[in-house]
Amino acid sequence: MQTPTSDGEHKVLLLDYTMPSQVVMFGNLAVSVEDAIPDLPEIAFSANLCLEELITNTIQHGLSNAPDHTIRICISRSGNCLEIEVRDDAPAFDPFNSVATPDIGASVDERAVGGLGVHLVRTLMDEAWATYDGTGNLITLKKTLKQ
Repeated sequence: MQTPTSDGEHKVLLLDYTMPSQVVMFGNLAVSVEDAIPDLPEIAFSANLCLEELITNTIQHGLSNAPDHTIRICISRSGNCLEIEVRDDAPAFDPFNSVATPDIGASVDERAVGGLGVHLVRTLMDEAWATYDGTGNLITLKKTLKQ
């Protein structure tokens, strides 16, 4: 399915995947991500790292490990950009503005708990943000693809 973007490019939906809020389901998601972008194995690997980190936090903290929720993951491509969207029905939370940037130069004993996963996502993706629409969170990740 193609939809136009704001810059006139067409965005092609590569993956529309819904998973239960169960960490054990990541294996199936990882395979689906790899299958959706077989020509970009390094990007698929990075996307899976980011998705595992973000979704694990949502399941554990936002949904209190309740197994009866669903999380929807969509991956689209337009021109030289890959876009990943993660939707959940957890309470509002923006990990990109709510989690302090960790001091990665500090020793493990000196470093505050938390924030490394968000740091990983920011490092692997070119853009990352979260919004809340009253029914759930939407996390959007963008990665520019080399030409």
